[in-house]
Amino acid sequence: MPSRIYLVLFLALVSVSSTSLVIRHVSLVPALTLAFWRMFTAGVILWVFSAKKPQGLIKKENRMRIVFAGFFLGLHFALFFIGVRNTSVASATLLANTGPLFTATLSWFSGQKMSRAVFIGLVIAVVGVVVVQGSEVGDGNDSTRGNILSLLSGFCIAVTYMFASKVRENTDNSIYGRSVFLVASITIAIIVFISDGALLSFEKVDIPWFLFLGVVPSILGHNMLNYSIKYLSPTAVASVPLGEPIIASILGYLLFLESVPPGAIYGGPFIFVGLALIIKNSVKN
Repeated sequence: MPSRIYLVLFLALVSVSSTSLVIRHVSLVPALTLAFWRMFTAGVILWVFSAKKPQGLIKKENRMRIVFAGFFLGLHFALFFIGVRNTSVASATLLANTGPLFTATLSWFSGQKMSRAVFIGLVIAVVGVVVVQGSEVGDGNDSTRGNILSLLSGFCIAVTYMFASKVRENTDNSIYGRSVFLVASITIAIIVFISDGALLSFEKVDIPWFLFLGVVPSILGHNMLNYSIKYLSPTAVASVPLGEPIIASILGYLLFLESVPPGAIYGGPFIFVGLALIIKNSVKN
């Protein structure tokens, strides 16, 4: 595995961790509207970027995989954003981060074995996440509905990474990223249409934040995770966002002088030790 992957994973983790900090500034924008413009912006930017250099074609067997990956990615964001509005942020984040548990289960059903070190790392990381967010779990209204939707979003991102793992074996990351983001945006747009929502329900001052979400947590975040999945297992890549609560707490302190929750201090080491074990022992042959 190239040594740069560790830097790529760190960049991806910091990038996706910025999402919660931005959402507070666009709290009046409907959740699905925000999710749509995040995916659509990222897809368009990658299409423009990739148009400047020759790109290979998508193999026939990967076309439907990309469609399914984009569909489940769109469902992930739709379910997560709706889940956040119906339960506490801590509960939604905790349940949405069950992705690696689902990827491990799906991999097991497909005949792939998990090493003991990866299993131990996953347990340690999950314990860390529970320590970080456990005290805040369950503080939302209609929490049952929100928790179920957030849990389903964790399953959807797991399915996305399972498809991505196959596609990225022989597909350039720019081609995969631009396609999967646009399919995800179309999926969210359909959900908005069915739910009688509005894709244009925002103000001009919100547009720079859409660009930020498209570039930072999407392209520098999720797209870099897609890049890494060529070298790591889906479970390893899905585990990286488990560190999001810690990085978000640090960014909140540096940017807004917010106090760091005690849970982040005590649970952080567990998360990063677990991630180190998972990543180190999940390199593809």
